[in-house]
Amino acid sequence: MRCRLFMVTVAAASALLGFGTTAVAAAPADATTSSSGSAAPFAEQARAAHLTAAQTSALKSEVKRYLMKTGGKQVALNKIEVDGATLLVAIPGEDRPRDFAAGKGTRAAADPCLTGAVYSGYFCVYSQEVYQGSYYYWYSCAKRSMPWAGYGSWINDQTPGTRATFYNSSGGVAYTTPAPYSSDDSYYWTPIWHVRNC
Repeated sequence: MRCRLFMVTVAAASALLGFGTTAVAAAPADATTSSSGSAAPFAEQARAAHLTAAQTSALKSEVKRYLMKTGGKQVALNKIEVDGATLLVAIPGEDRPRDFAAGKGTRAAADPCLTGAVYSGYFCVYSQEVYQGSYYYWYSCAKRSMPWAGYGSWINDQTPGTRATFYNSSGGVAYTTPAPYSSDDSYYWTPIWHVRNC
């Protein structure tokens, strides 16, 4: 009993004096942290790319909106990973998402459906027509929530014979794509709630 009391007293004294503790002062909240809550270098990515405060704020708002629609985890200033899929968010007003994860965010991110080989295995959907704006792509067979509304576009660059299916709000089939390589540079996303790429 005395031994336990002594240990408690020493621990309490150490805590008061700041010895032997691992507590860390909480960092101020910042919208550039990842969805997991850990500190992330997203603010530094914005600074390195020389984004204006308005661009940074607009991009943060877009990323937050997409996180609410698709879930997943923010892994870079404009990049969300969703169970094997990747969503890259364009700064509002720009044609393509930038690559903030590698480099300094001054060049466009690589698009596997536009820059890769034919039959790359990917299915890509775009928030704007003619394969522009933010884009969402995945390789493995899965049914995904669609974050877009209005007119956008899609590319089916999967393995030969693989068709994607688009579903409406009631779960019914709204459209089935042709086999690869196929695409549509102007597709109306508003009635589409989910897409299965295989």
